Amino acid sequence: MKRFIYLFVLIIALFVSCDKDQYSYKKFIGGNEIVYAGLAEQIVTRSGNLRVQIEWKKSIDPSVETYMLYWNNNKDSASVSSTDIDADSTYRYIITGLPEYVQGFRIETVNDRGGRSIGQDINSVRVFGPYYQSSLINRKLNDLKYFDTDSVRLYFLPVDSTVVYSKLRYRRSDGGADSIRFMEDSVTLPSYMVGSKPTIQSYYLPEATAIDTFATLVADSLQVL
Repeated sequence: MKRFIYLFVLIIALFVSCDKDQYSYKKFIGGNEIVYAGLAEQIVTRSGNLRVQIEWKKSIDPSVETYMLYWNNNKDSASVSSTDIDADSTYRYIITGLPEYVQGFRIETVNDRGGRSIGQDINSVRVFGPYYQSSLINRKLNDLKYFDTDSVRLYFLPVDSTVVYSKLRYRRSDGGADSIRFMEDSVTLPSYMVGSKPTIQSYYLPEATAIDTFATLVADSLQVL
């Protein structure tokens, strides 16, 4: 019986001690509880030409007043007021003047009491620019076939999916200039002036979600025609 009473008293003492420790942190924060601001929702980044578009939806926390964006190792920043963001739509903010390499970004929210969120880091966002553009090449002609009196069908070598379309500029049989845009591996030039030299320029989308399309630096002449 004495052992049972001793064990009961010990359990009560431990419970009281733990309960006291649970709230002892308040003496370090002036007795006030820290209230973090809610997080931005559904963050997405879209790369571009020396720029990045950051998208997000409004926080479900109604006390959030400001969204802070940081980049360049937190040396650069921008703020967006909560009133500028519609509750039911996606907000888009474009950061320009970025160097061409992998960048990191951070979003923090601030509530009406000055409390901040824990922050959301967005890492490994690639920024495209002149170096990427200089690596692009125009589509290469593989074969051709004449038909009727002045039409030609051009067949090109397959390419990867980052080529979104190409543009051919050529002379019609009546001497006028014309152009045609195509996405497939072959295209027909109607009323083509035999012996003239069409030029081709290809356009690339570096990523499926990118906001900018890149053209090759120069157009190439299709010499085989």
